[in-house]
Amino acid sequence: MKFEVGNKVLFKKDNQKGIVIKVNSPYMYTVLTDDGFEIRVSIDNLVKVVSGSDKINSYGTIFSSKESNVHLRKSKKNQKRKNTLKVDLHIELLSDNYHYLDNFEIVQIQINECYKSIEKALNSDIYKLEIIHGIGEGVLRNEVHAILRKYNLRFYLSKDGGATEIFL
Repeated sequence: MKFEVGNKVLFKKDNQKGIVIKVNSPYMYTVLTDDGFEIRVSIDNLVKVVSGSDKINSYGTIFSSKESNVHLRKSKKNQKRKNTLKVDLHIELLSDNYHYLDNFEIVQIQINECYKSIEKALNSDIYKLEIIHGIGEGVLRNEVHAILRKYNLRFYLSKDGGATEIFL
């Protein structure tokens, strides 16, 4: 449906109406809402109001059901975001007698802890896993990234480079 400047419109996903004030492209319009806000909106999210039927219920109940589904999805998404697991691989936190271990044994303990935490995250409702490996020379970081590649997980290095974030 083609809109022109001055057309009254209803938003499909929100219980709002407004007037088209600018045509940005054939698929994007700027709408001035009844609340006084200018919003850029895709053509897919608008319905042209025919004169004499400017009430939302004139266009069916599709709008309200879409709106309620959107709110349900958002609440589930917010619930997922709360489920994060933070694992610190510093050897001081993993072993009491780390002073008697050589470097190879220390890295093996850290790698085993990394595997355990990844398995725990994958087998539960955890949304985000943060593995703190430290900055150092990058030996442990490279091992952690190699493990994550085996699992085909997307990961991001933190700003300081001392941790890796994994979104499951």
